[in-house]
Amino acid sequence: MKHAGGARESGASRGVDQERTARYVLDIIPESAGPRRATARGSVIYSVRSPGSQKFLAREHSTGIVLRPARKLRASLGSDRTTQYDAPVGCLVINPAGVDSRLAWSQTRENAVVSISPEALSELAAHELDLPGVELEPPAFGTVDLRALNIAQMITAELTGRLPPNELYLDSLLTVFGVHLLRTYTGRNRQAVSSKGGLSAVGARRVREYLDQNFVRKVMVAELASVAGVSPNHFIARFARTFGMPPHRYLINLRLDLAEKLLAGGEFPIAEIAYLAGFSDQSHLAATMKKYRGRTPGEAGNASLKT
Repeated sequence: MKHAGGARESGASRGVDQERTARYVLDIIPESAGPRRATARGSVIYSVRSPGSQKFLAREHSTGIVLRPARKLRASLGSDRTTQYDAPVGCLVINPAGVDSRLAWSQTRENAVVSISPEALSELAAHELDLPGVELEPPAFGTVDLRALNIAQMITAELTGRLPPNELYLDSLLTVFGVHLLRTYTGRNRQAVSSKGGLSAVGARRVREYLDQNFVRKVMVAELASVAGVSPNHFIARFARTFGMPPHRYLINLRLDLAEKLLAGGEFPIAEIAYLAGFSDQSHLAATMKKYRGRTPGEAGNASLKT
């Protein structure tokens, strides 16, 4: 009985500590910014804030995910060095517990904030990595994380829906988010690099599949780095070691392969093929094909007729 009572007391104390942690984050961001909810593991907020600035000493692991593009943000994390950067949709900043940060913005910004207590993250790390504790490694300012964006969008939809937010559902999303942080922004993410300095087999496969599905549109390096699970600062070099060419050249090859396939079919005019293959216009396709394949679209189409 004494042991059970002690367990209840310990659980109650832990619950109070978690509530204080979550309450702290909710108090830092003005209530007028948007809806929020505390959960068993931390807290989630949908925030829309007018131009301003903020100083923040994290008592828990806090992550902000950009939901509306923002330009010329000025930020520092754990030092007096200030960095100015543009933040596209999906850009995230990780503020580990115990690290101070500053942020100034000159236009209305919209983002989701996900905070998880150190105790909760350690518990997840024990299950996910079989480690007693881990340290988060914040990515460079401006890093885009599409997986984090997807989770943040689901959190936002739940917080802003017609029905009252489901705390259990939000806590589940926060748990998924915590596992993503562990897999992507701890020492574990170093496994995403092969022994030869390229991408891992898993990272290369993910990037290849992502490009196969998105090569006809403009693809940012930060997107691909997020898919591969490596830093944008090192992605191009590691991609080149893996595929034998930089991402831009790989993308061009995919577009030219599609263009030549469509030209061989003879079903579409060259101008439309240029659009379908991701080129700005017919002249762009012609110049690119001549440079990299040594022939014009017309020659490519004629060659197919002769075979």
